[in-house]
Amino acid sequence: MKNIFKMVVMLAVFQLTSLKVEAQTIADSTMQKINNFRAFYETLGKVYPPDPTVAINETTISGVKCYWLNEELLNQKRIIVYLHGGVYTYGNFNAYQAMLSHFAKSFNSPILYIEYSLSPEHPYPTANNEILKVYTELQQKYNDYKITVMGDSAGGGLAVSLIHDAQKAGLSLPVSLALISPWIDLKCANGSYETKQALDPILSKDFLYNHALMYSSNNIKEADPSELKFKKFPPVLLLVGTDEVLNDDSKNFYAFIKRIQKNSKLKEYDGQKHVWLFSHIDSNKSVEAIEDMKDFIWGNSR
Repeated sequence: MKNIFKMVVMLAVFQLTSLKVEAQTIADSTMQKINNFRAFYETLGKVYPPDPTVAINETTISGVKCYWLNEELLNQKRIIVYLHGGVYTYGNFNAYQAMLSHFAKSFNSPILYIEYSLSPEHPYPTANNEILKVYTELQQKYNDYKITVMGDSAGGGLAVSLIHDAQKAGLSLPVSLALISPWIDLKCANGSYETKQALDPILSKDFLYNHALMYSSNNIKEADPSELKFKKFPPVLLLVGTDEVLNDDSKNFYAFIKRIQKNSKLKEYDGQKHVWLFSHIDSNKSVEAIEDMKDFIWGNSR
């Protein structure tokens, strides 16, 4: 709870001045706030220690920095690709190493974390293009492997966009997706942005929308994953807390995608905040979520 309180304070300070985005010109004062929050966001990765038994190796794939966890398990012919959250603006491997090491241990699977470029310095579609390049090389190098894509928050939106981009490129699709508290509607138009605000100490509609403007260079409709149309989609597991403003992002996307992919699942976790596993990896609800993801991923990787 101490770390969540610190995050609330930092967000409150950060949001005192709304972000002004004009032709992707970012004021020095705004960039200073962003860099300060990036440094703080990195400290969240030290809330609990990483699993010491999981090997980590830095690599470069198609010019993009990546990290392998459990690379020695590649002979299983399964890969989990992880796309991190942070409203397209924050987050790096230092922030996510601990959580992902516990995922890698529990799933007993190799995980590839992609260190995609961040907004506002690298707005849409830079991150999307980098992720597609990495996915394309994985498809070429490991063409008989079963690939799952995971993502939290903005990483969930990037995962949805990757499916669209992969189809356009004529690539094989992942065998499944597992999305934790995904941010899918960059317009921030879903009802829970208002109805869940009193329960959510981490995110707010204004904070999200301002970062959507930065990421999209003021062209949200083009960058918005919720605007994408699909004729086919992999099985997807959507995990979301009852106490977060992004609650309806998962519910609405599930209602849409269930008509296209019947093997899709939505699960709400009572009383949980945004990406609750990031703050508490060993809570009952985090352990439950890890088991749910493990069962879903393995069930679609046979």
